[in-house]
Amino acid sequence: MRARFPVFLIIIMLLVVPLALGQDGNSLIEPYDEMMVNPDVNISFPPPVYVVRDSIDIRGTVNLPNILSFFVEFRPLVLDMMDSDDQAEEPWSPATIPQRSSVVDGILGTWNTMMARDGLHELRLNINTGDGPQHVRLSPIRVENNPPSFVEEMIQTDVEQQAEVEEPPDPIAEPEPVEEALDDSPRVVAQVNSNVRAGDNTFYQVVGFLLEGKSAKILGTSSRGTSWYFIELESGVRGFIHPNIVRAEGDLSDLERIAPPPLPPTPIPIPTAIPVEAPPAAPAAPANGPNLVFGEIRMEPHPATCNETYTIHVTVHNNGNGDAGGFSIEVRDSRMGTGAGQATTHIGYPPVPAGQSRSAFGRITQNQYYEELHHVNLFLDINNQVAETNEGDNHGATAAYVLRRGGC
Repeated sequence: MRARFPVFLIIIMLLVVPLALGQDGNSLIEPYDEMMVNPDVNISFPPPVYVVRDSIDIRGTVNLPNILSFFVEFRPLVLDMMDSDDQAEEPWSPATIPQRSSVVDGILGTWNTMMARDGLHELRLNINTGDGPQHVRLSPIRVENNPPSFVEEMIQTDVEQQAEVEEPPDPIAEPEPVEEALDDSPRVVAQVNSNVRAGDNTFYQVVGFLLEGKSAKILGTSSRGTSWYFIELESGVRGFIHPNIVRAEGDLSDLERIAPPPLPPTPIPIPTAIPVEAPPAAPAAPANGPNLVFGEIRMEPHPATCNETYTIHVTVHNNGNGDAGGFSIEVRDSRMGTGAGQATTHIGYPPVPAGQSRSAFGRITQNQYYEELHHVNLFLDINNQVAETNEGDNHGATAAYVLRRGGC
């Protein structure tokens, strides 16, 4: 009997679309999907003229040989502008977090539709490749988290009519009230869609995701003092999550200290399509001495907004057996896949004794390629001021984000 109500609600929602369009005989909505027949790049669900609410998995295929990353974005579908160039002025907003692996008839990401206002929207699959971005669009999609009052009244009427023809159930004895014990176990609640990593640094690979509003059990904190939480997801996957993107709850007074695995031997490589200046020739590496590696990398705010200055905080650690003198790092912010629109800054550091870390920050203003994926590439000891035992792990650390449009 319960299965009739969701079907009834969907029918009513789909009827709302033609009623709204009846106001203007020239505004006709037709499904828009210019790459529908491409089996390698498509959105298969939700289909056009579909009503969505809450969180929904977007399914499809992204299977290209030279893919760098992809994500799904959305924007309102303005009926007055469908036949004009003004529709192109509507900004796109990210619906899912970027992915780098190919997907074949699977989940491209989860869209929390509460981020969108109710009404008609269009989706766009944004694929970044070495040959430039590719797009697949799909419309219209109707977001309906708050249905009209008359729809709710019709559903209630249908419920009451069904109740009249059903026989009243046998009375069930009410159970004795049981006082619920206060759950004071430590846990985190995601403030945004968040990555769970193998260690307490963005250099570690992603092992899972904690979606906005979802919680996970806290098993401990990093023994390195970085404040990253070691958590366990519902799936049983365990990993570290950054404390600034979650809300901690429960009793945190006696958390176990968890030792992260060793840092990856090499940072994330720079995409080959990005031109990188060769640093000055490094002196021969001594057998003993300092060795500088990147620690925590943090952007404020994240993501950045076009034509607004953001701050990047970088921690550098000396894991060698000798002291390191003063040095600097170079930070480059550019469009992912092409290296265009590069903005740079340099951050100076004082000497770093063996086994210790130093933190500093710089500021960058990016004013190009908004609503597109950017890479922030970092190059440690750019002028080879420090003679290290390993000169091969000094650069290539990368952070990624989608530049907001802001005032651009």
